[in-house]
Amino acid sequence: MNSIESAQQYLTVAETGDVQAQFTLALMYANGHGGLVKDYIFAHKWATMAAMNGNAEAAMLVELLIPQMTHQAIEESRKMIRNCKSNKL
Repeated sequence: MNSIESAQQYLTVAETGDVQAQFTLALMYANGHGGLVKDYIFAHKWATMAAMNGNAEAAMLVELLIPQMTHQAIEESRKMIRNCKSNKL
């Protein structure tokens, strides 16, 4: 399995609400691993989702990401989070 397939599998599982997959995906986006481009918006989104589902490490990651993001990027992430919550993801 290549890294792109791995990232896609984490995404599929994260979308089912799996906290560990959400946190792993957040780390992959934060660091640009697994064939993903470094993207703090998606890292923030998945870290926040994992934190809301009880992952303490994800909550710490959110706090580390915020200073590296613009206000607009944080708002974009929050918009995606609201969309996920409204779709029960």
